Formats: sequence, structure tokens, C-alpha cells
Amino acid sequence: MRRRDLVFLLPVGAALGFFTWFGVRTYNLRFRPRPEPKEPRWKPGPKVLVARLSELPAPWSVKPFLYPLPQGPLQSILLRTPLPVQGGVSVNGLHLVAFSRICTHQGCTVNFVPDPEAGSLLYNYRSETPFLGCPCHFGAFDPLKAGEAVYGPPRHPLPRLRLEVVGKEVYATGHEVPLRPLEVS
Repeated sequence: MRRRDLVFLLPVGAALGFFTWFGVRTYNLRFRPRPEPKEPRWKPGPKVLVARLSELPAPWSVKPFLYPLPQGPLQSILLRTPLPVQGGVSVNGLHLVAFSRICTHQGCTVNFVPDPEAGSLLYNYRSETPFLGCPCHFGAFDPLKAGEAVYGPPRHPLPRLRLEVVGKEVYATGHEVPLRPLEVS
């Protein structure tokens, strides 16, 4: 092999490698099926006061909170939704669900995106309803679909926290297993 052949083959090989990577990445982001949330398996945990019902006056009200775990506090979010959600709790027409705020892709903290129009600009994901978005890699999770990953690199849904309503108070009493999927894409 001559030096001239090497000078020609290196850029061609680099271009082929790039387009192969780009094709696999596009397939994974757009066409590879994502696991849907199932009925949760709960791991019991401490009973922690999360909020009073008066703190969630309307649908899409949110309350961030920390849920204590042996390895440290878990950043979580409580949402009042307009419809019942699998793994959530409903009391007298009030629908609540809680999720871990740790993205299942690479562990970044997800944010509540209340304005779908702003979310379409910030996360490149168009939705009719508010959603949870990961600012690191622009993943989106749909709270009405039990935290299902609906856009971006995340493949797995956000883990849910078990809720109980006692009187006018909302308690978290455990979390979904596994808390973080073993497969990281």
C-alpha cells in the first residue's frame, strides 16, 4: 500500500464510520421501540409527607420533594394530573402521580415543562400537554402515560413513587422497582 492510497482511504473510512454511527443513532432515536410502563412493583419505604392537597389547586400543579433512600435522598416530583395515571392515586376526582426526577438515560435531573409551546423549542418535542424534560440530552417523558419516555435518547420510563392520601395530606410510601434500569442507552 502506498502513502497516496492511505491518504485517500483514511477520510473515506472516517466518512463511512460517521454515516454508520449516524444511521444507528437515528434508528435508536426514531424507530427503536421503547418499553412501555407496566403495573408497578413497589418496594416499601418510609412514609413521608409530600404535600397537602391545598398545595395542588389545579391540574398540572407540581410539588418537588426529596424521598429518603438508604443511598441518599431521591429527587422526586408530585403532579396533579387531569386524568388518572397508572401507578398514581385518585381521590374524589383528584388525580395524583409522583415520579423520580432522575433521567433513565444518564442520570440527569428532569424538569417539569408546563408550557408545551416552550417545550417544543427547548426540547424539540411537540406535545399537547405539559411533560417532564431532561435538559442534558433533550429527552421527554409523558406524565399521562405513566412517565413513558416519548422522545430523545431515554429508553425507559421514569420510576414512580407510591402515594397514599390520608385526609388532606399526600404521603409517599415507597418506590417502583427497579429504581433505575440496568440498561443505559
